Amino acid sequence: MATYRGRRSDICRKVGFNIWGKPKCPSQKRPYRPGQHGPNDQRGGQRMSEYAEQLLAKQVIRRYYGMLEKQFRRTFDRAMRMHGNTGLNFLRQLEFRLQTQVYRLGYAKTIEQARQLVSHKHITVNGKIVNISSYTVKVGDVIAVRDREVSRNIATRNAYEGAPVPVYVDPDVPGFAGKVVALPERDDFPEFFEEQKVVEFYAR
Repeated sequence: MATYRGRRSDICRKVGFNIWGKPKCPSQKRPYRPGQHGPNDQRGGQRMSEYAEQLLAKQVIRRYYGMLEKQFRRTFDRAMRMHGNTGLNFLRQLEFRLQTQVYRLGYAKTIEQARQLVSHKHITVNGKIVNISSYTVKVGDVIAVRDREVSRNIATRNAYEGAPVPVYVDPDVPGFAGKVVALPERDDFPEFFEEQKVVEFYAR
């Protein structure tokens, strides 16, 4: 499966701010694109076009969830076919990917590590091993670390006990599990997400 294999810090510098909130992110000291022409391309001096703003909004969300363009577009197309607010449905589809939930529960330190945990069969959904990182969980599903020493040691090393679990997930810390109890609302997503611009981008 294709994945982004570059540095996460380069993603933050490319989009212009610290996406994941890491205290030592280079984007805070060097708020310009990586590369030899980066220092001459600082943001703020020139107004971005409408298309550029929409493209940047798409890239921010896509990078945040660690997805490539085809996966991202397929997820958007699926949200378009759903009833209700397309932007919110889109964010919910992204959030309910199994790799995202593994990351939210603290079993992995990054989205990329969460994908690896899933593909290496360390994670179960409702008691069954699932090794597809894009698997869509539903309200009522129980995501858990597989009941074996090697799997649970990974979660323990990542200090999952102190992870800031979202309100729509009910964590079972001793049982290395978490149950999805509700749909996430807009307030549960980062404020810097501009999902409406993503909708406008794909509607062009």
